[in-house]
Amino acid sequence: MTKYGWIKLFSIFVLIGILVAVCVVEDRLVITSLDRVNRFCYEIESAVEKNGGIVNGEVASLVDNLEYQWEKDESSLCFMVNHKSIEQLAVEIVRLKTYIDEEEPIEFYVSLDIIKNYVETFQHFMGASFHNIL
Repeated sequence: MTKYGWIKLFSIFVLIGILVAVCVVEDRLVITSLDRVNRFCYEIESAVEKNGGIVNGEVASLVDNLEYQWEKDESSLCFMVNHKSIEQLAVEIVRLKTYIDEEEPIEFYVSLDIIKNYVETFQHFMGASFHNIL
């Protein structure tokens, strides 16, 4: 094999390595972001049960923290995922805040379940896959 052939082969391997590395970083970012949202949801549920209702400073603080963290993570995820695919999560988080203000616990729980459902669904279609490498 000539020197040009070795350089060409090496370049192909480097390119494939870079693509694989980008996919792994993307997968880690998606998984950590969605796991963080899921943990917040369970913390909110336990705070509601512990305090006996949704109208509570701790619950409101957890929802605010969830909103802040999601806004931060969403800006990173928008580089990899269609923004329309993940904006529904932000809408549901805002609804949580509204339901706290309006003291509507049933709608609050429904919205929290929708968030958890979206997180589970997003984990299946976002992240690294062989198609991303190609």
